[in-house]
Amino acid sequence: MIDELRSYKIVPGGLADYLETAEEVAIPFRGDNYGKLLGFWFGEVGAVNSVFNLWQHQDLNTRQALRAELQKQEVWRTQYLPHAHPLMQQQFVRLMTPAVPFCAPVERGNIYEVRFIRTKTGKAQEFISRFRTGLPADYQAATVGLWTTLAGHLNEVVHISACRDVAARLRRSLQHPEWRHFLAEHGSLVEEIESSLMIPANHSPLQ
Repeated sequence: MIDELRSYKIVPGGLADYLETAEEVAIPFRGDNYGKLLGFWFGEVGAVNSVFNLWQHQDLNTRQALRAELQKQEVWRTQYLPHAHPLMQQQFVRLMTPAVPFCAPVERGNIYEVRFIRTKTGKAQEFISRFRTGLPADYQAATVGLWTTLAGHLNEVVHISACRDVAARLRRSLQHPEWRHFLAEHGSLVEEIESSLMIPANHSPLQ
């Protein structure tokens, strides 16, 4: 499987309009016919005025064929793109290989965090191996997905996790000695970490 994380920077003041267009036009039309939708979020802390959507594809060739077919569809060309494109400042696509099976939370009402962990050149696989085995148990339980990138930023590990609220997320880092120990031991493999808290959109399969 190949997973695709698409992120859009939305013009200030345009986020509600974009989410409405996605909910009322794009997602009902697409369904899972052009890739399976795993999650759809908007950034609340970190990447403000941003949208993230995560799709699953059988392989790269299937993804390319479905994207080409989608661009031919009249609903997509005339009802979605003319409304969505003026609201977008930037688009970015990460094609990713799963390092652990995708795991949706059992409970609803979560907020989510995406971490983009850029490793030193050639160190992504080593870091992700240590990440999989060295994370504290509650971090592992909160993990929704863990990937290495094929395209987009290279030498990057992408981690999405779920938490009940912002306070719980902060406690996980600030009060967890095992996490601090993990960073102290393996932080030399990392160049930079970016993090954003994400809220599920109404039409997101993950809530």
